[in-house]
Amino acid sequence: MKLFVIILMALLFCPASGYGTMADETKYSHIIENDVISIGGTYRLRGEIDDEFNVKKYGTGTQDDFLLSRLRFEIDLKVTKNLKIHTQIQDAEVLGSRLSDKDFSGSNNPFHDPFDINQLYIEYWPVEQFGIKAGRQAISFGDRRIFGPGDWGNTGRYAWDAVRVLYKSDSIDSNLITGRYIIHDPDIWPNEQINGVTALATYNTIKNLPFQLDLFYVLKYDDRGITKGEKANGDLSSHYAGFRIDGKSGQWNYDTTIVKEFGKWATDTIDAYGVVFTLGYTFDTKWKPHLILQYVIGSGDKDPNDGKHGTFDGVFGGADTVLYGWMNLFFFQNLREHRLDLVLTPGETITLRGEYHYFMLDQAKDAWYFPGNAQRRDKTGSSGRELGHEVDLVVKKKISEYLEILGGYSFFIPGEFVKNTGPSPTAQWYFLQTTVFF
Repeated sequence: MKLFVIILMALLFCPASGYGTMADETKYSHIIENDVISIGGTYRLRGEIDDEFNVKKYGTGTQDDFLLSRLRFEIDLKVTKNLKIHTQIQDAEVLGSRLSDKDFSGSNNPFHDPFDINQLYIEYWPVEQFGIKAGRQAISFGDRRIFGPGDWGNTGRYAWDAVRVLYKSDSIDSNLITGRYIIHDPDIWPNEQINGVTALATYNTIKNLPFQLDLFYVLKYDDRGITKGEKANGDLSSHYAGFRIDGKSGQWNYDTTIVKEFGKWATDTIDAYGVVFTLGYTFDTKWKPHLILQYVIGSGDKDPNDGKHGTFDGVFGGADTVLYGWMNLFFFQNLREHRLDLVLTPGETITLRGEYHYFMLDQAKDAWYFPGNAQRRDKTGSSGRELGHEVDLVVKKKISEYLEILGGYSFFIPGEFVKNTGPSPTAQWYFLQTTVFF
């Protein structure tokens, strides 16, 4: 009955004929667009049912059903040929959730942040190949595992107060970045940047190869002295160096990301890494079946008392949708993920997607991590490593150039580790979303 109510409400809010966008919300037609000013945006409404979990906890013993709405209103003002000012106002609202603003006090609120400045930056290109982007902005590269805005969340996981130097040529696209991300807080306007955590990064894409090659380095620094080490608190100085290869050959596609993390985690020495291997094949038949195999490792800490921090922390990556399962029960930390996806395209306007995930802990003595928090831990390692199985079924339908509907159902079956460390129900998730472009 609750699912029916959510579906009905979502459809009532969905215009019979209107405006829309694709799910990634990157390109759309504005209501006003000329050589000087561009005005437009998106409106997204999503109904969800979370059964036996929420964004903070698994095994809740309850079911939560709610509506999320997000309006993004954008203005681009072209001051001169080489100078642009971009503004994005975001209104994120929630109706009916068991979780309130108090449950996210002192941290990023993923549901609620009314009419705030989500982006406001100046972009200037003094010469054709060299540019500067300064101010509040979204930063995203590649598959969003290193830098990702986390836009599936109602408020977004990351928005940055940053300075970004850009260089573009026929052979390379290069970015040099320094900044701090903001905290979405409904009680503060405008949202403030996090105190202490500073990023310095370079992300580069090499062109004219048989594949796309990304090379990156990131420094994450926090001098507040609150980073929790194994024996004492202290500062964080974490370095990440790695690469990503993304290519296609005939009907095959492949994608590999490897990143090494090193430095100091309070008084501990960091020795961690993240690895992603992806191989896909598209069949030349009806519905163009695309089969994808993937293996993900986010390293864990094998010994909680050896003075070495082995848990990879995911850099500044997103946790959206296809990355680690649509239910967001897992993140790129102490994780081994084996998965099989099948994507079908019955027509130009509809896509069907099915995913099977088998999740394990990388190290038995480390924790099971949600995006942003540790869920459960057995420091003895005696509870096993098997987290469980997740199945995701998603359909995307483009109604018109301006309107898209996305819906899905997921369930999680717990494994040995979950059963040995607390409540272990089967969790289910339903959602229906409409997105409107204007």
